Amino acid sequence: MEKGTFKDLMKKYAEGHSTLEEEALLFKNSTDKKSLETQWLRYVNGKKKIPAADLNAKVWEAINKKEKKSQSRKLIVGFMSIAASLLLLLIYFRPEPIPETKSLAENQALLKEAMAMFENDNINKKNKKVLYEDDIIIIYASK
Repeated sequence: MEKGTFKDLMKKYAEGHSTLEEEALLFKNSTDKKSLETQWLRYVNGKKKIPAADLNAKVWEAINKKEKKSQSRKLIVGFMSIAASLLLLLIYFRPEPIPETKSLAENQALLKEAMAMFENDNINKKNKKVLYEDDIIIIYASK
């Protein structure tokens, strides 16, 4: 092989633009044992690893596993988002609890009990004006 052709092939190989045929030709025709290029080519040729025969099948199997995992993960995320949305709707539209109402007799008994707690029974209703009256509280103002 001519030196110029060998150098051109070496340059293409170093840049990564050589074809498989050119690489095979390069490795076959590197006979000069003293040149650095030949020594480097022999080193590279000795370190090349041949891929396993079923490598493509393993790669496709791994890809399919990943796709199945991502599909199941998408389903789980979808169901979780639906559940969260329903939970928010249920919280927002929950019915108000019915307040516990007491009868008039029970309210009067509670008022008597509360009035008994006070020592001073000097509330003179004649001199007082009612500002606000409710089931629980009466607010008086002096006239």
